Amino acid sequence: MTGKQRVEAALRGEKPDSVPVMLHNFMMAAAEANVSMAEYRSNPKALARCFIEAVERYGYDAVLVDVDTVTLAGTVGVPLDLPDHHPARSHRGCLASLAEVDSLKPVDISTNERVLVWLEGTTLLKQYFGDEIFIRGNCDQAPFSLARRPPHLP
Repeated sequence: MTGKQRVEAALRGEKPDSVPVMLHNFMMAAAEANVSMAEYRSNPKALARCFIEAVERYGYDAVLVDVDTVTLAGTVGVPLDLPDHHPARSHRGCLASLAEVDSLKPVDISTNERVLVWLEGTTLLKQYFGDEIFIRGNCDQAPFSLARRPPHLP
């Protein structure tokens, strides 16, 4: 079985030929490839190279593509700290209270540079590995759940 077949079998509840391995290892992969977090989050080729080298070195079945846990939060206006050698981080939100939710402006993530790096890096991984491994995108924070009040709330 390929890594992709192994993961897909497990997701269907079937028994693969071995336990599939997928790590949340973007920081380790970048460090081992000698790529700073600043370069990793701004250069899709560097992002892809980090995971390619890690998969080829360790032979795992899947890649969990992550940049950091605040990429999407930054698109809605959360102030970010972008250190060179650490993942991006936020120290506060962009709303003082939930009463401000209705004043949020619509967001178009299709033009956000960091989102585009994430997507292009993922595309490069798919082009490189084809159907050999399973590629999973990650969306840790999902800030968009706060961008609109659910209809059942006053």
